[in-house]
Amino acid sequence: MGHNPKDTYVISKYIDNPHLIGGKKYDLRLYVLVTSYRPLKAYIYQLGFCRFCTVKYNSAVSELDNMFVHLTNVSIQKHGDSYNDKHGGKWPVNNLAMYLEHTHGKETCDRLFDEINWIIVHSLKAVQGVMASDKTLF
Repeated sequence: MGHNPKDTYVISKYIDNPHLIGGKKYDLRLYVLVTSYRPLKAYIYQLGFCRFCTVKYNSAVSELDNMFVHLTNVSIQKHGDSYNDKHGGKWPVNNLAMYLEHTHGKETCDRLFDEINWIIVHSLKAVQGVMASDKTLF
C-alpha cells in the first residue's frame, strides 16, 4: 500500500525556542464552536486560558526528561513542588493579552491575536470537506 499525502497529519511540533513568560513555557487553550462548515461559521469562546509550566525552561539535554519544564498539562504540573493550588498555573487569555500588550506593545499583541484567529479559520477550512460531509457530527 503506497503512502498517500492526504493521510498525513501533524498533530504537534516541539518548539525548541519557545516564547517564555517569567522564564516558563506556556500554551494556549482556545475553544471554538463551529455551527456550520458550509458556509463556515465559527465562534471563539472569549474565556480561553493559557497554562504554565512550574519550572523555568531549560534546553539542556539533562532536562529533556523533566516534564515540569516542558509539559504544561495541569495533570502533570500539579505533582510538582512549585505548583500553585490557588490559580492552578493558569491565566485567562485576557490576562495574557494584557501582559503581552505591556511587554510587546498593543500593535504587536493585536497582530498576534489576529494571526491566531486566522490560524483557526485556516485550520477549520483544512478539514471543511471531511467535516461537512459527516452528518453524524451534528
